[in-house]
Parts: sequence; C-alpha cells; structure tokens
Amino acid sequence: MNEKSQLPIHRRVASETSEWKRLLRTWGIVTFCSLCILSTYLSPTFFNYWFTLGGQPDNPDGLCPLVPKINPIEDINNPKTLKNILHEDKFHKQERDRLLGAIQVPTEVYDDMLTPNSTTTLKELLKLEPRWKPFLKFHKYLEKTYPLVHKHLQVEKINHLGLVYTWKGKHDDKKPIILAAHQDVVPVQKATVDQWTYPPFKGGYDGKYLYGRGVSDCKNLLIGLLSTIELLLQNKEFHPKRTIILAFGYDEESAGTGAAEIAKHLLARYGPDSILQIIDEGNESFEEVEGLKLILPATGEKGYLDSVIELYTPGGHSSVPPKHTSIGIMAQLITEIENDAFSPLLTQVNPIMGELFCLAEHSPTLNPDIRRNILKAQVDANANKKVVEYLDANLDTKYLITTSQAIDVVEGGVKSNALPEHVSMLVNSRISVEESVQDVIDKYQFHIKAIAQKFNLGLILNGEQVIKPTNQGYFNYSLVEPLEPAPVSPINGESWNLFGGALRYLYEDLVFPKSNDTFVVAPFLSTGNTDTKSYWDLSRNIYRYQPGLPNSKSGIHSVDERLVFEGHFHIIAFYYYYLQVIDKADDAKF
Repeated sequence: MNEKSQLPIHRRVASETSEWKRLLRTWGIVTFCSLCILSTYLSPTFFNYWFTLGGQPDNPDGLCPLVPKINPIEDINNPKTLKNILHEDKFHKQERDRLLGAIQVPTEVYDDMLTPNSTTTLKELLKLEPRWKPFLKFHKYLEKTYPLVHKHLQVEKINHLGLVYTWKGKHDDKKPIILAAHQDVVPVQKATVDQWTYPPFKGGYDGKYLYGRGVSDCKNLLIGLLSTIELLLQNKEFHPKRTIILAFGYDEESAGTGAAEIAKHLLARYGPDSILQIIDEGNESFEEVEGLKLILPATGEKGYLDSVIELYTPGGHSSVPPKHTSIGIMAQLITEIENDAFSPLLTQVNPIMGELFCLAEHSPTLNPDIRRNILKAQVDANANKKVVEYLDANLDTKYLITTSQAIDVVEGGVKSNALPEHVSMLVNSRISVEESVQDVIDKYQFHIKAIAQKFNLGLILNGEQVIKPTNQGYFNYSLVEPLEPAPVSPINGESWNLFGGALRYLYEDLVFPKSNDTFVVAPFLSTGNTDTKSYWDLSRNIYRYQPGLPNSKSGIHSVDERLVFEGHFHIIAFYYYYLQVIDKADDAKF
C-alpha cells in the first residue's frame, strides 16, 4: 500500500488531534478570508469554477452536480425478485413475522451494564451481568430464521456478543464492503408500558405502521440486511467477487464497546483503509425541503464529550451557612456556561454546506435572497453571516453548525440541615466539525477558573492540578467519552456516485415510478454518533443512511416506536441490487 492511499490510524488523544484540527481550522479561516478579499476583484463565475474542480463532468460549473442515476437491471441476477420484494404479499407476511420475532427478544442495553470485555468467559459474564442473556436468545433466533446465511457465511462472535458475518468473495484484490447495524435497543421504562399501542416487546401492525421497541432503531435494518443475503443465497446465482461483511454490535445505545471490538478484529484481519465502503444506520428515506426531494446520507458526525464537573467544599450545619453554598456556587457556574453559548460557524468542511448548495442550485421555491447568499457563502463574509443567521434561527438546523451544550444532570446535598459537601453536574456537548474536544474543554475550563478564583477554590482537570485546592474546596473536572468529530467522507468520486446513483434508481424508478421528480443526493451531518465512530480507520467512504419512507412519527427512543412498514422492503430491494452492482465496480476508480 503506497503512502498516498494509506489511511492513518485515528488517535483518540485529545491534545494531538486537537492541535491538528486547530491547524486545519486556522488554514481554513486564512484561506476563507483571502478568498473574501479576492471576491471583491474577481467574478463569481471564477469562484464557481475554482471551488468545483473535481466535480462531476455532467455539470463542471455546479456546486451541487447531480449524481448520475444507475440502472442496475441488466447487470443483476433475477431482477424479477425486486418486484417480489416490493409487492408480493407472501414475502411481506414472512418479513413482518421475522421483524416482529426480532422485536420480541428484549435486547435492552443499560449504561451501567458490565461490558463483555470485563470478563474472560461468557459464563462468567452472564453470572455477573445476566442482563446480557437476551442477546444469546437473539443469536439463536437469527440462526433459526436465516438458515442459509448461517450455513454459507462465516459467522464469528466477537467479544462474546458481537456478530460478524463474512461472505467471502472470489477476488482478494477487491476491497470488502461492510454493512453495519446494531442488535441492542434502548430500554423501555416500566411506567410507560401502558402508553404503548401494542406491548413494546410483542409488537403489532395496524396496516401501515409496525410497532415495537427497536423496530426503527435499528432491528429493521439488521433484519433487512440478513433477509437480503438470504434471498441472494436462495436464488443461487450470485457468487460475489467482493467480500461482503455484516457487522452487528451489541451496545451502540450505550458504551459502544461492541463496534470497537469488531473494529479491532477487522483491522487485524484486513488492515487500515482496507474496506471499500462502510454503510451504517443513519438518515432514513428522503426529505422534501423547499420543494426539493433530498436523499441525505450523512458523510460526517459531530464529536462528543461529557464534562463531569464536581465541587467539593467543607460541610457544616445549615443554621450557619456561608453566603454561597456549593450548590449556589455551582449554580453560578451553570449560569456562566449557559450564557456563553458556542458560536455558529459554517465552512466548506461541514457537509451541511454541500446540502445548502444543492438547495440553492435545484430548489424551485427557495427564497432568492437566501439562494444568493448560499451561493456566495464560501467567498463573501457577509453572505456567510446571513446564511449562518438563517440556520441559527431554527432549532432544527442550529446545531448542524454549532457545538451544543446541555446541562443534563445535577446532583448535590443530602439533608435539609447539612451543608452540601459535594455537588456535581454533567454537561453534554456535541462538537461541530470545525471545532475539537480541546476547544470544548478550554471553554468550560475558562469558566471554571473564573468561578474558582472568585471563591478561592482549586481546580483539578482530568487528574492534573491546575489551581491548588484551598481550605474552601476545589473543582474536579473529568472528561467522559471524548470523541473528535468524524473524518468527513469525500463526495467527489466513484464511491459517492455509485451509492448515490443507486439510491436515485430506488426512489425514482422503483418506489415512485409514476413521478417525474428528480431526487437529489446531498451530503449531511449527523448530530449523533453511530457505531461508525469505531470504524474510521477501515475506510474513507463511510455513509450513515438507510432506505425507507418518511416517518415523522417514528417514536425512536420513546413510547410507540414505529416503522412505516412498506419502507422496510426498500432496504431489502436496494441491497439486493446494490450488492450486485458494487461487486462489479472497479476499485481503481475509487
């Protein structure tokens, strides 16, 4: 592997990664400012051309070239199977039973569960943490439901509970593809069970929606992928040249150690930058925005940090309190943090810029002033400011360009007549792509130091003394699960064209064949994290997306989680032909 194509191992050391990001950010700001100055003298046409070098040949001057649609019918085996997947009642009933059966195994995962890598044997794990037992039942259910998959594919259990299915391809010189999902689901609060239309771990179908915990997040994807492979094996005509890997973690909704262990396993077997594409859960279906139908695979994810800030102070009787108790001091810190929100920032680094370009170039109804400002936002500081204000004004779009801060947990005090000796709070932050974990730490540390100096307190940051503790007490600031923003997948090459072009065929030709609408494929930014956070070193081409139908009432992580059941077959139909299409793709073009 030459140096140019080698993907560097991602280091999760905050200081190293943050320094690199700060350099990139500085370079980006300098470049942006230089372009703003140049824009005074050079025409907009010049900048359109300059910024779209490497764009698609069908529209070299566009900021959002349309991905060419791919028609796979002549290149796949048994194309009539697509009609059966989408319209055959017998297949639909079988698939409904499969998905309901998966829901009926309560693979709930809790934040306080002992992780499987804490023990050496499965027997010991189940003895210490019996809440993992449903996962073994789920494995047996999959074995029974998909006999051909378990007969013909290599099935490996990683760290006792992770599942890796490998359909070995004939050609080792072709990079494998990974399709990912997770087995676990968010727990159901017992107090809410009677609020469900159907019992959460029994499920039900009302003719449109399929109900049950995990039906949308994301057992529908897991079952859809296995059903696709079962169909391909059943037809007996597809013999892949490219290795196909299914990777199913067990704690995506919690610690995420399952995907991390699977990543170690795959890196040891295949090496860095060894996977052609990784496709995981993410945006579902399409969105209609300003009269434009958008397919939005997330090509990046925001970073993550939980900041646990504790305050230790002397105790005493509440009849002789100081002017500010530790709770009062912490309240002042909370106010300081909340009154100093992170600033919104929109640059070329953010995939949202790509979506905005698509809106500006293809939307029939977008406000002309907004359209104009979007098209100039990369070279005109004032236009950029107006676009930022446009996004910042709406809570649904605000945090696509801004690091968030949410004070989610506050604890302190034990009794009415005793001064609190310990108070803690947890601040959750989702970090924008232009910033870093260190940027967030620096901001919170600045406010903690100001309050510490005001009240003569010490400060310990992640085990290191910043200000010596005093007789009045000290702050202890700990970092939990720091994660830098994900590397952004490229959208100017064959990988993006193939994936996007195949999705256009799904919606334009299979799902809505009577419509003349063009579906525009655009990049998106995920504000949450999927299991792909563990897979960065395996591939540059990571997409977080699943086919389906729009579902504004999904109830994910809540009461009445539901799925527009018809959309489930879009997953199976898409992967039925996409796996055959990508099997023939030329890796040299990627």
